[in-house]
Amino acid sequence: MSVTLNRKRYVKPIKIIILLVAIFSSVIGIASHPTRAATPSGGTISTSPSSLTWQGQFFAAGVNADPAQCPPTADPNLQCDHFLLNIDLAPDFWLTHTGSANITITWASGSNDFDLYVYRTSDGQLVGSSTAGGGETQEQVMIQSPTPGQYEIRTVPFLVLASAYSGFANLVISNTPPVQNPSFPTGGIGFGPATVVDAQRTQGEPLAHIDQAGNVYSTGPWGFSTGQSFLSKSTDGGQTFNLISSLDLRPNISPAGGGDSDVITDDQGNLYFADLEGLASILVAVSNDGGNNWRTNNFASLIPVDDRQWLAVDNGLTSSVTDNTVFLTYRQIATGSQVLSSAGSTGPLDATGGLVFTNAATTEFVGSGAPCGRLTFDPVLRMLYLPCIAGNHVSIAVAHVLPGHRSGLQFNSVATPPSPGGAVGHLFSSLTTDRVGNVYVAWVDSNNNNVYVTVSKNKGNSWSLPLQVNGNPANTNVMPWAAAGANGTVDIVFYGTAVRGDPNNFPSWFNNRQAATTVKWFTYFVQVQNALLAAPTVYMTQASEHPTDYGQLCTGGLGCSISGGDRSLADFFSLALDKNGAAHIMYNDLTNQHHGAALYELTQNAGPTALGTTLKGSSNTATGVTDPAGDAQVPHYSLTGPGSNQPALDILSVKLSQPDLSHLTVTMQVASLASLLPPPGTDGIAWLTRWQFLSTGDGGEESYRIFYAGANATTGAITPFFAGTGLSASPSGIMGDGCITNTPQNCKVILYPAEKAETGSINTAKGTITVTVPLTDIGNPITGDTLFSVTALSKASVKGDPLLVDADAARSFDYVMRTTTVPTNCPLGTTCKVTGGGYIFVDPLQDHGSFSTELTVDASGRVRGKTAYFDHAISMTFRTVLIDSVNFNGNTATFKGAGTENGLETSYVISVQDNDSPVPRQDNFSITLGTGYSKSGPLAGGDIEIH
Repeated sequence: MSVTLNRKRYVKPIKIIILLVAIFSSVIGIASHPTRAATPSGGTISTSPSSLTWQGQFFAAGVNADPAQCPPTADPNLQCDHFLLNIDLAPDFWLTHTGSANITITWASGSNDFDLYVYRTSDGQLVGSSTAGGGETQEQVMIQSPTPGQYEIRTVPFLVLASAYSGFANLVISNTPPVQNPSFPTGGIGFGPATVVDAQRTQGEPLAHIDQAGNVYSTGPWGFSTGQSFLSKSTDGGQTFNLISSLDLRPNISPAGGGDSDVITDDQGNLYFADLEGLASILVAVSNDGGNNWRTNNFASLIPVDDRQWLAVDNGLTSSVTDNTVFLTYRQIATGSQVLSSAGSTGPLDATGGLVFTNAATTEFVGSGAPCGRLTFDPVLRMLYLPCIAGNHVSIAVAHVLPGHRSGLQFNSVATPPSPGGAVGHLFSSLTTDRVGNVYVAWVDSNNNNVYVTVSKNKGNSWSLPLQVNGNPANTNVMPWAAAGANGTVDIVFYGTAVRGDPNNFPSWFNNRQAATTVKWFTYFVQVQNALLAAPTVYMTQASEHPTDYGQLCTGGLGCSISGGDRSLADFFSLALDKNGAAHIMYNDLTNQHHGAALYELTQNAGPTALGTTLKGSSNTATGVTDPAGDAQVPHYSLTGPGSNQPALDILSVKLSQPDLSHLTVTMQVASLASLLPPPGTDGIAWLTRWQFLSTGDGGEESYRIFYAGANATTGAITPFFAGTGLSASPSGIMGDGCITNTPQNCKVILYPAEKAETGSINTAKGTITVTVPLTDIGNPITGDTLFSVTALSKASVKGDPLLVDADAARSFDYVMRTTTVPTNCPLGTTCKVTGGGYIFVDPLQDHGSFSTELTVDASGRVRGKTAYFDHAISMTFRTVLIDSVNFNGNTATFKGAGTENGLETSYVISVQDNDSPVPRQDNFSITLGTGYSKSGPLAGGDIEIH
């Protein structure tokens, strides 16, 4: 279809769009507030003073979707507010410093929407903007190493009624010069697509462990507010995971944990689990049958008020259980670290092994410094190491462990060399030993944000010079974790971003989602070979396929809860090596629309391993995958062992296809659909295929949003096929339908609501469930877009319980979209825009329906923008979230999608008409919501422009 756009106003006089105070005063009673400019109208920040504030003007009624309508030369603070910020620094200041200028505006009510634009006055260049539209009360722009000089801070009232705003600007400066980081080759190292470990529960600081049988474990806390930590297990090398619990919770039923967790196994296959009980004590649990049955002790620590416990195992010199020892350490907050020990478990009747601990040291406390990283036992030289941060170095408590000795350990302290930047920080250091007993310590320097490693050949008595292992573009880094392999080889992972600065000072997603996405964090993997030589080899690769987090990473531990910092990642992530040397990374991805700490695993599939083997690699992209039969037990773990396999939930394959240019088809095959009765103790069946791709979050921010398609069965019959994405919680704390929160915006359980009814079918003979979905219902992926981590899941459901019961999952793959239509008839290669605002009358009393809209279709056919609407008669606020389609027809533009009415999700259809040519007439606006609300009419004030 061809389309002709009204291109009347590429050059035109500035037209005032703001609604006059007099028009609204009778409606909202604010005539007594005078319109005025920012106070003061400008100011200066430098090294001192480094910050300033101003009070923005009061807008009685402001509607402006286009900052170009109000440059300061033409706008006397009527349409927008202008503040002139002078950054007074020497011209060469940023050659010897790193940092940023942060500009923030705040206002009282999320029902109003201000936008923020920052222009450099010397050339008029827009250097930053923040235009979120999700009910927030803040906009923020961060400018890295800003050129000294004057900047115009332009505050635009997108849709504002009776509100002022406050402004704040500050410089955040580090005395560390921006030294160019080295560039390291990848060495051919690669990772497969990310595996979904848990499709619902969010968990920070995931810990990875691999037992001698090759089973891969992950554990992470759910938070003190939930009293839970979780443990998941993969029996297929990390391709799929199941929760180890018959309760869908942690192994121990008492809800007091959720702080920190750890898991380890011994050479008998026994599982040892530890959880922090709300800082009061340490819980330990033991399973002798792979996770079906657990015995627990909620009070394993000797002194209460504890933090960050770790486990380590000494398997002794024989294959017998009698010489096994389990070590437990924790930080007794007031006094220091303790190291305890227990005999290894001898079996299900053992009431003390791995459960009852006594002091292992000759002293009550060992070592110095905090926080302390994971306790490590080296079986080669029989050494026990506890690394703790101590200012500019890592202090390590070291003890030699004679075979079978569990007490009287004599600890002494050794120290790594001073960190090159002068401060070890950003949470834990990480210690590991290789196959011959060499000791490696990795850390981040919190002054220069680089990652370093040092190695000792003699139990920590002397060390190599610190080696920087992060290269460009990983300029700011946190949370290193190391795992050593063969002699001289160590793998290290960390989160890194190209943006330089203190991660605690970056914009917080919780405060401003759009600003946060200017800081993109990735998961990086480094392998150091020949670490004992003068010139080691360093390989570095980006392990994650897309960003894994945005914005601020608060590294203050529990202090983040007091400061309001974003601690969603918690304090670390980890990796472990399998018997072939392949690295398995357990990490969090928070780029979904909920900012929930979704748990994923990455498996190395290409390049050299830490054990000296080489992996050949394979493509991450596919159209589908197969899955083994017979692995859909419900439950997978219980007091009586695994349940029976469920044929209707036993996934055999999943495939994506595109039957035409505008649809995506998901085909899931199961072992049998002869019976659709749910497993015993459950009420329904769910088949679901989910993925993430680069889209838009619920506040207009960048997001690798979760989408899905599937079907449910209840009472033995298929219910309507569906697709959806799930709405996040609003900045004001209103919970969306896509995630359960227990504090505002803190996503705990990801949900998969059936938002769109779709076309589907089942083939009983073939055992297939097929769902065909319009691309407009799943975020409009276009040609070449990658759907990441496509994962088919089968679950059982219990009425009233949002947590689904594990049944089966297929391994993840990436799917690249073939040729598609675009969700608009704006010609490809052309940019089409709709801007404007104003009001219509919504009833005979001439109550107003105020609106503001800004929509852009770029040259590739992607759509972005937002629309806000407020009905004064009923105090109803509407905002767009996703724009599914845009149609231009002469002087009319119609767009459809999903939004929120007073915070609750609804569909919408909005149509705008630009009637300024050939004969000027009143423009028109109409809005229809899925809730039944519908209003339309000519503009009684304002303007609409279609470009």
